[in-house]
Amino acid sequence: MGSDTTFVNPKRKSYLTPITRAATRAVDALAILSFGGMFACVLAQVVSRYVFDRPLVWSDELARYLFVWCAFLGWIVAARRRSHLAIGVLSDRCGPRGRAILAIVASAATFAFAALLFVYGIQITARNLDIDTVALFFSFGFVYAIVPLAALAVAIYAIVDIGDALQLFKTGAPR
Repeated sequence: MGSDTTFVNPKRKSYLTPITRAATRAVDALAILSFGGMFACVLAQVVSRYVFDRPLVWSDELARYLFVWCAFLGWIVAARRRSHLAIGVLSDRCGPRGRAILAIVASAATFAFAALLFVYGIQITARNLDIDTVALFFSFGFVYAIVPLAALAVAIYAIVDIGDALQLFKTGAPR
């Protein structure tokens, strides 16, 4: 749960497949690019508006969409690293099996939320495929596509976390 990694497999990355490693690198690269692009858009808008007195029409809109992507990619990264905030008052007072049960509950809740977001993300993406953004050259479907993608990735991490926690519950030690 959160930053409490006592139920975590410390060698989690060692059993990642090449496909998983490639997906991990792609998510990390997209997160860096979306943040860098957002920063560049805002900087370009400030410079063009206050230095040249000619505001860019598209930069504010693109920065907003990049922020959405950055937030959802950050959710994936945080789920992978198990670095979401957590209040450890209860888990700190439990033994390994108690922490495993709490981890299972938290991961199941994460999975349920991600599944819900996946279903509704697919719907909102499909509804917006034919609607173009105001100042840019792509559809809103592309903007919303990150919602089901991130939800799917987080759901997969939640399943892995449940497996790790079940292993701890059964054996009392991480796998």
